Amino acid sequence: MNIMKYFAYVIAVLFIILGIAILGGYFITENVPSQFRVMIGVVLVLYGAFRLVMTYSKKNESNEN
Repeated sequence: MNIMKYFAYVIAVLFIILGIAILGGYFITENVPSQFRVMIGVVLVLYGAFRLVMTYSKKNESNEN
């Protein structure tokens, strides 16, 4: 089960990196409205942060039991 925890952390960090890259304009071209690019980037960063927090809290919860 340890591999799944590491996998969850990696996926969360990848979401954050992808969100930052989209905010920086690396993946979505200039013909897409900037508000859409910012919205998608922020959602991905927040979702990645949410996954990090949830994975970390599940780790702490399992350590207490």
